[in-house]
Amino acid sequence: MLNSKLAVALAAALLHTPLALGQTTTWRVAAGEDARIVMPGVPNGVSRWFADIVYGDVGRGLIGFRMATPDSLAGYWASVPGTFTRYAQLGTTDDTGPGRSGSEAGNVFLNIYTGDGAAAPNGQRVFQGRAGDAASPATASYGVWRWDGVRNVEVARSLVGDPLGPGLGAGWTFPNSSGFAAARAYGTAGHVLLDADVSSPTGASGHALIRHVPGGGNQPCLRSGATDAALAPGLTAGDSFQNNWSLLGNISVSSAGRVYGSFDATGSRSGIWELCAGAPRALAVDDETGARGPAIGIATATFTSGFEAPYPGSAGQFYFFSYFRRAAGVNSEYGLFQHDGSANRPIAYQDSNGYYGPNWIDATWRTFNVDSLSAGGEYAGFSASMTTTDGGNPTGFWRVRAGRRPELVALIGIPGQYGPEPNRTWRAFGASAVLANGDLVLEARTDPGDISGLWLLEAGRAPRKLLEAGQAITLPTTTGAQASTITSFDLPGSGSDHGRGRDRWMGADGTLLVTATVASYGTVLLTTQASDRIFRSGID
Repeated sequence: MLNSKLAVALAAALLHTPLALGQTTTWRVAAGEDARIVMPGVPNGVSRWFADIVYGDVGRGLIGFRMATPDSLAGYWASVPGTFTRYAQLGTTDDTGPGRSGSEAGNVFLNIYTGDGAAAPNGQRVFQGRAGDAASPATASYGVWRWDGVRNVEVARSLVGDPLGPGLGAGWTFPNSSGFAAARAYGTAGHVLLDADVSSPTGASGHALIRHVPGGGNQPCLRSGATDAALAPGLTAGDSFQNNWSLLGNISVSSAGRVYGSFDATGSRSGIWELCAGAPRALAVDDETGARGPAIGIATATFTSGFEAPYPGSAGQFYFFSYFRRAAGVNSEYGLFQHDGSANRPIAYQDSNGYYGPNWIDATWRTFNVDSLSAGGEYAGFSASMTTTDGGNPTGFWRVRAGRRPELVALIGIPGQYGPEPNRTWRAFGASAVLANGDLVLEARTDPGDISGLWLLEAGRAPRKLLEAGQAITLPTTTGAQASTITSFDLPGSGSDHGRGRDRWMGADGTLLVTATVASYGTVLLTTQASDRIFRSGID
């Protein structure tokens, strides 16, 4: 039975049923595994198997994948205007090979590792491999390569000094391991970010974040254990970064190439720093009031712990979850904040007047779903659960523009104003992405029927269904356009980490990529323009 507060909410919601049913959108088949599907740049009549499918975080049609089979097509592929091109494969010395010179000009790739192929905004790619003389594989070396759009350029190599070493000085090297670094292409100047293990001249192990600059070699941004001001936290004299961080877990890169990360430091300190733009610069840290503390209007407020990874928004800004306390000795609370370039301002927390609260009846925040956070420009989106005064615990999804009240846009289990369509309710939320105009793309299951779908939530409009099983699709085949239906779909990378500079499924330009199974044709890659509103930060 509904409690009294939710019963009132249900009645009110039914009076605000969306005015129009959501409409489906048009999807384009970009690629397919079936031999009958035409893919520009790929031979017809050959079945394929895709792996490591990614879509550029900026959008722009930047599709990438690794062709696992057949052997004749194996390697990393990228979309370029009008076609697909293979840029890395085994056993060749042409532009798809390791691109070494001199005595190593005959080197080929002996291994190309999985999990790579993401794109910079200009389409350049980065991946890891093992290259050497095919006749003497024992002498091969591990490395990281950047595809510049024409050829592969090696940016880092194990067991060698600079310029392919870590840039930490004489005797420092990358260890002889296939997983010595995680890499990300970023910016438009061929930069590569390396989250790498390093070995000192004495054989001691360490962990470093390194920026590769074409023509400038590898430039360290921080190193665990280092007390040098150029590589250290700079909170207290002689402090250093701990080594419990990773490129995937803690570090984010904006589309403009600014690097941010959440770290722990010696002295039981933690916070968020901007990196690779000079010495590490602390922007939000624990145990401090003032500019690097929480700007909630209380002079004694400090962050306490639990800084989550930052999500870049507009230039010089990012969003993050963290614990904070209003004064020394009181209990910690949890909230969402925005660093706006000068202060860490609240976005969502339980303030005394409810401005930053759920803004629904008399509810207060109960728990935030940290993994649901996404950011775009001045907007953030997230899911959370609430507590009502009579004990209800409904879960919803919010859009919030920096400096304004969080806006509830969807509620699980309640039809009407916060439901997907008339006579239907949200059942569960999945992946999500908020764009710079405030539009939200939401993967969700709905009832009745527990149906999976992809939805667009625009301010002031009814939710629009983008995709669900049963939709018609037209495939380009060797015998012409053929009609089929979608039987299931998924999001590359499980839809994770939109907005942190990682390529997954959603582009900042409102385009997106899904993998789908279609009747009689198997797996295809589908693209669409989910949102095409041109206003960068919405409409006032």
